Amino acid sequence: MKFKGVASNSTVREIGSLFRTINKSDWHVNVKLMPNQNKQFFGSSQIPVLARRRIMNPTGQVKLAGFQSSVFIKSTSLWDVTNIKSCPIAPVSKQGDSQQWCFTFKHKSTTYYLPQIELARVLFFHHAYITRLSLIDQGLVQDFDVQSASSLNKALINILPVCSLPLYVRGDYALRRLLAWILLDPDARRSFESISYYQLQNGYDTEKYRIWNFQFDPPLLEGVELTLRGHYDQELKAFFVYEIYSVLNLTCSCPSSVEFFDPRYQTQQSGGKSAAKPSGLPLPEVEIDDGQDPDPDHSEIKIEMPTVSFEFTNPFETTRVGKGERSSGGAVQGEVETTPSTNTVLEVSTNESTIHGTVPSADYDGLNDSSEDTHLYADKFEAFAAMVACLVTMPNCSQIRQELRKLPAIEGYSKYLLSDGNPRCLAFYLIKKNDAVYALVEVDTSDNKNRLSTLLLKRQNQMLNWERRITEIEILLVRRSLVWPTSYLKKAFGKGYQPIRHQITTSADKSSIEQESVQRWVERIYSEML
Repeated sequence: MKFKGVASNSTVREIGSLFRTINKSDWHVNVKLMPNQNKQFFGSSQIPVLARRRIMNPTGQVKLAGFQSSVFIKSTSLWDVTNIKSCPIAPVSKQGDSQQWCFTFKHKSTTYYLPQIELARVLFFHHAYITRLSLIDQGLVQDFDVQSASSLNKALINILPVCSLPLYVRGDYALRRLLAWILLDPDARRSFESISYYQLQNGYDTEKYRIWNFQFDPPLLEGVELTLRGHYDQELKAFFVYEIYSVLNLTCSCPSSVEFFDPRYQTQQSGGKSAAKPSGLPLPEVEIDDGQDPDPDHSEIKIEMPTVSFEFTNPFETTRVGKGERSSGGAVQGEVETTPSTNTVLEVSTNESTIHGTVPSADYDGLNDSSEDTHLYADKFEAFAAMVACLVTMPNCSQIRQELRKLPAIEGYSKYLLSDGNPRCLAFYLIKKNDAVYALVEVDTSDNKNRLSTLLLKRQNQMLNWERRITEIEILLVRRSLVWPTSYLKKAFGKGYQPIRHQITTSADKSSIEQESVQRWVERIYSEML
């Protein structure tokens, strides 16, 4: 991605006040770039990509600025609030953004100075929509209706018709989970809503503008680990944070199951605006023009950006449903494959769409959810697990290993996700019969994108690296749109591979268990294990 009006290899030196023109709703943020240039502010929609010392419009490999450190947070309730000018590091405190708010805390023997806007960016601002929403009083209430059933440990989030949440966010399990955390976790919601509160309380008006130094109340973040980089002065024992790269060990207070009801999940059947997905072919370079408004009739384009690693200690499942659908059914409507453009540069805007807009709409994806959550999808393999349990009771059979894995995300391909946006998983078992070792591989195709037989693989020699082979099969599955890579299997396993058809079930849920059918499935596999 590139930013229009920004020189190549520009460094973000300062991030100053937010402002908007009186009687207008669009906020901007003052930014000083080096080298000096005419571009002196960005739209608030660009905050997800604005971090101090980050290089904008790079022409080559970027070297990360500053010293890396990891800090463990006991509780943010122990933090103090001050201005950047209080930082004893002279090159930091004497800059033009010295009036901006930061948190200060001690870790070991070092005092850290963390700009408040940077912490909010990594906690909440992973796409432009949520950044704009944070500045609106009662913004969450305007766009979402939350209904909780605590006795069922479940919540329903209605995406209201006026909500402009991008389609790709609605269809992405990681971004949905983060949104659910903001909406459902009392501590996270209090923190998010404090942004608009401080804007109303502490912002001030001049003749032309409303101006505000960004401020918010952080979640408690008890036990969280932050990985960050910044300016470290060893003599002063002071550390000024440029950028946070990961938020780990985050505990959330959310139901185990969250269902998003999305009216656009069904109404797109007859066409209309779509969320663009990559086709696997080269796409044009994206140039972001925050001086333009996007046309609501254009497809939404997802912009890849440097991501923040986010890890929940107790991740929860989210699903996306439309009218008359259940959590596990239906294909995503209105999401299409993109085709490469003949243009070398595609101008887009991350601002709110308007009827007067002229360029395609775009938004960011700045989240890498690293939570260990494969257990949330184990129920998709209930019948397969029951079959394996029966198989290992057969003569001379025993189980060596079992694993549930997510198919890898590969740029330009979409089948690593189910059509509701949840990860597509693969179940992998190692079974020993007599002295021979076999692998059983099953892929979740519950969205009916394709039907795959169970794959039986026989180890050809003692040196076989199962991890490497399964990883290669996963990659080829995604690239071949859920077709077993027979050429690769012949080369890797010779005659030691065999696709075996599933049990026949009368249920619409192909993961359900019908004992007689499962037994026949066991017998077919056992007979192939020579």
